[in-house]
Amino acid sequence: MTRAPDGARRLRAAALALLLAAAHAPLLAACAAQASQLEQGRALRTGKQPYDEFFEAARALREESLKAEALADAARAELARAAGLDPRSAADAALDAARARAAELRASGASLHVELVPEARLVSARGGRSLDADDRDAVEALEASLKSSLAAAKQLGELSKRAAELEKQRASLAAVWAETMAGDPQRREAKRELEAAERVLAEAGAAAERHAGRASKLALDLVLAVDAGVAPAGRGAARRPTPRQPAGSAKAPPRRGSGAGAAPRPPKPPPPPRGEDDFDP
Repeated sequence: MTRAPDGARRLRAAALALLLAAAHAPLLAACAAQASQLEQGRALRTGKQPYDEFFEAARALREESLKAEALADAARAELARAAGLDPRSAADAALDAARARAAELRASGASLHVELVPEARLVSARGGRSLDADDRDAVEALEASLKSSLAAAKQLGELSKRAAELEKQRASLAAVWAETMAGDPQRREAKRELEAAERVLAEAGAAAERHAGRASKLALDLVLAVDAGVAPAGRGAARRPTPRQPAGSAKAPPRRGSGAGAAPRPPKPPPPPRGEDDFDP
C-alpha cells in the first residue's frame, strides 16, 4: 500500500477543518458575539430592588449617551442655519459666518452684547432706535443658537455626572454581591451584568463629557464672535450714586503736612498736694 503524498494529506486535513468549522459556525458565532443584557439595551430583572433599580438606571443612561453626539451636532447645525449656511457646515465655518454677520451689524451702528444671567440672551441696540426686521431676525437666530449650545452642554454635563454616581453605586453593589445573591439562580448573571455595567458606564460618561466639551466650546466661541464687549447704553451703564456720609459722622483727621493746624495738647495735671504731716525745719 502506497502512502499518500504529504501535500495530499495536508489538503484533506484542511478540507476536514473547513467542514467542521462550517458545521459549528453558528454556535461559535453566537458564543463570540454574546453580549450582556445591558450592552444590548436591556436591564436584568433579579427581583432584588437595589440591583433592578441600578440596572434600569444604567440602561437608561446608556441610551441617553448614544444620543450625545447627535445633541452636540444639533447645536452646531442650528448655529450654521443662524449664520445662513448649510446645517451640515463645520463648526469653524459657522463661527466665521456668525462673526462676519456680527461685524456687519456693528458696522451699521448696532451694539451687540451677550448676557448669560439670569438666562442667555443677545442684547442689541442701534443708537436708541430699534433694529430692522432682517437684523432682528439675525440677532434672534444667533441668540437661539447660543441657548441651544448652552443647553446641550448642560444636559451632557449632567449625564457625565450621573455616570460617575452610578459607577459608585455599581461598586457598592458589586462589593456585597456574593452575600446578597447567595443561592439566587441569577447569581452568576447578576455578576456578569455588574461587570458589564462598569464598561457601559465608563463609555457613556466619556462620550457625554467629550460632547459636552464640544457644546461648551461652541457656546464660548460664539460669545467671543458676536459680543462687542460693551453693554448697550441704558443697560448696566448707569453710574452708582456716591453714598452720602451720615450726618454727624466724624471727619477724617488731616494728614501730616496739610494746612490744617494740629489740635492743642491737653494741659498737664497739677502736682498732688503735700501731706499735712510734712514738717519743714
